[in-house]
Amino acid sequence: MKVYFIPGLGAKSRCFKFIELPEGYEKINIEWHLPEKNDSLISYSSKMAECIDQSEPFILVGYSFGGVIVQEMNKFLNPEKTILIASMKDVTQIPRLFKILKKIKFAKWFPIKFFTNKKIVSYAFIRSLYFSILPSKRQKRNQFKLDELMVQLDSEYFRWSIDQIINWQPEQELVGIYQIHGTKDIIFPFKKIHESYSNKVNKSLEIIEDASHLLVLESPKKVNNALKKIILDH
Repeated sequence: MKVYFIPGLGAKSRCFKFIELPEGYEKINIEWHLPEKNDSLISYSSKMAECIDQSEPFILVGYSFGGVIVQEMNKFLNPEKTILIASMKDVTQIPRLFKILKKIKFAKWFPIKFFTNKKIVSYAFIRSLYFSILPSKRQKRNQFKLDELMVQLDSEYFRWSIDQIINWQPEQELVGIYQIHGTKDIIFPFKKIHESYSNKVNKSLEIIEDASHLLVLESPKKVNNALKKIILDH
């Protein structure tokens, strides 16, 4: 069975280089492309889904902002399962910071080019976003370079993406959604993720202890085990 992976905001699919699937499952990466001027999140997701073979069963996996995209794809696709890694699935999981940025209309007025100047700020911004609490021992062990993982940040792509993710409002909780989340995630705080499951019998959350937002590179073996459990046991 094919398993389609979508990376996080500004990331290349190379971020999944340590991710392995159980025997009989094929990993297929979907890369970001520049949105057109009038693209909505649903129209953009439809274009990203064009490479998905719907003639046979498949699974969707979305990391961070990619998790939002795969949930949009659920509106017109019928995956066997949808797996979110370090992302959010309903209104109770939306970070407080996103609500603040939405209220002040951050993406509309902030000079996004300030963030997309690769030589000045974007490197520091993306590093702080993904790498701020990566343990030094694990960093040395995994030996990855930031430039290998990040796409060239086009200013309009960045503005569009920020606007979409902070304004995203899930219409309803979808069936067949599973989550893998680190307890040290600072982008989507684990506390909010965990609390959203407090009154539910459905155990569709796999917890990665002491892992940050960069768990796909920081704790790949644990993520692989969580994926295996979701794919084979649920």
